[in-house]
Amino acid sequence: MTTPVPTQRNQRNQEERSPTTGHSGRPGPASGLRAAVYNRFWHSMGGGERHNGMIAQVLAAEGAQVDILGHAEVDLTAIAEHLGLDLSGCRYRLLPDRGDEAIAELSADYDLFVNGSYMSRLIPRSRHAAHLCFFPTPADHDAPGWRKAAIRVCGPLLRGVRPAVGYGTGWYPPEGGRRRQWIWTNGAGVLAVSAGGERELRADIGRPGATGMVRLRVQDAHGELLASVEIDESFKPVAVPLPASSAGSELTLVSDTFTPGSATAGIPAPGTTPGIPASRDLRQLGVAVSRPRVTDQRDGARALLASRFPWLLANPRDLGYLDSYDVVMANSVYTRSWIRRLWHRDAAILYPPIQVERLVPAEIRERAVLTVGRLFAPGLGHAKRQLEMVEWFGGLYRSGALPGWRMHVVGGCEESQLPYLDKIRESARGLPVEIHPNAPRHEVERLLSTCSIFWSATGYGEDPDRRPWTAEHFGMTTVEAMAGGCVPVVIDRAGQREIVRHGLDGLRWTSPEQLASFTRRLATEDGMRARLAASAVARAQEFSDAAFTDRWREIAARHQLYARRASPASLSPDPESRDRKDRG
Repeated sequence: MTTPVPTQRNQRNQEERSPTTGHSGRPGPASGLRAAVYNRFWHSMGGGERHNGMIAQVLAAEGAQVDILGHAEVDLTAIAEHLGLDLSGCRYRLLPDRGDEAIAELSADYDLFVNGSYMSRLIPRSRHAAHLCFFPTPADHDAPGWRKAAIRVCGPLLRGVRPAVGYGTGWYPPEGGRRRQWIWTNGAGVLAVSAGGERELRADIGRPGATGMVRLRVQDAHGELLASVEIDESFKPVAVPLPASSAGSELTLVSDTFTPGSATAGIPAPGTTPGIPASRDLRQLGVAVSRPRVTDQRDGARALLASRFPWLLANPRDLGYLDSYDVVMANSVYTRSWIRRLWHRDAAILYPPIQVERLVPAEIRERAVLTVGRLFAPGLGHAKRQLEMVEWFGGLYRSGALPGWRMHVVGGCEESQLPYLDKIRESARGLPVEIHPNAPRHEVERLLSTCSIFWSATGYGEDPDRRPWTAEHFGMTTVEAMAGGCVPVVIDRAGQREIVRHGLDGLRWTSPEQLASFTRRLATEDGMRARLAASAVARAQEFSDAAFTDRWREIAARHQLYARRASPASLSPDPESRDRKDRG
């Protein structure tokens, strides 16, 4: 059914770990427990993945047999090194992406299943389960108003119907307009199709913005060719016959790719030079898929309706899946408050683990303002608002309020966000502003440990009641900056409120004018800045890896997550039999 990633380190991990002891060699409270930690996004290796990975690390240290479950081919050693984790007691299992039902079936093999996938609605079948929630974002949060109304009316009628088609790996974010939306493959996009009899996969497929034809090959999980069709710029209907499957199907849409930013992608725009990119969109795009659905003449009316309009299944009021979890865990008090409001459930607080010990505050500080966060334009989740912060710094600098000061803008930047990066660079022109896209970790830590002031503006310009997910759910980089000795000057919203105690270890602002006022004062009052920095370093320790471990152990004990099965003989099948089942 699944295939373990064949790395030498993973094989050694499987051979060396003991089924009854933790890393110390002594029996642990989770000895003999079979546990799984599931996340769809291990390959992104971000803060959420470290949060999940730390749970796996603690479980292994407590004596559990831990499988890390994902759908992308990743190297567990690389993940551990990048995230600063010890995953030597864990094994990575690479799973075909066949939708939530397939994962739910697999979860029955475990005593404890931890689901840490953002916006997942999976219903586990393990003896115990925990749901790690980064924010209870409604399933229809990005839908237009008319769709939300249709979901509210039809959603209750479709309760229990599962999506027939889901997106696996190999896809870019959705784009398009009100009449049609589509999702690009990267040349090998995976679709998960639910179980069923003989039917057809139907979709409108094209390549808007490209020229010429490309051959699209639709392959099953074994690489067998199911269909081959020529695709051009315009969308056209495509139908692919599917064989019956009791476990669901995994289809891969394979094609050559093009780069939109290349002149070869289409006709050069007026005023551009042939062969010179007309844009900074350097994505590798295969084909664009719109309205994928599965048709089966034997389906009932509800299934047919869901198949034709799958977005109707995005009903945020359908929360029955949460009943399958022993505990829902929130990454902050802010997230817990919205879980209560939107899900009508309580949650345990499991703050993210921060590597505070890696950050050693420098005695001599650079007179610089620092901001750290992913570079992406507003409208795509909780945007960090780097463009506005550069503009605010520019206003302060040009007014003479910050003589001799600099600004550093640090953050990961995907190719699709290069236009936004260009806007930031244009705004920073003529200013002492250094931009560090995709900086290596050691450079980020150096800046966190040497700069004087840290800014955060996530959620600025957003309605905190109508779009609460656009705010900082917690604020991991704020804690890192505090551990490095930066004085945080952050927006007075969401998770920042529970990290920064105003006037004790930082300052919280409610307007750009107040941010400017606080920054001017810190720039001129060295004693105040030193006092707040020292308090910030101490405050950051409360969110350390050790504090995380204590919080997890308390949650596990309170909800009895380590309780054993009735039959001890079923706890520890030998690794070879497990691997045979994976490959089956």
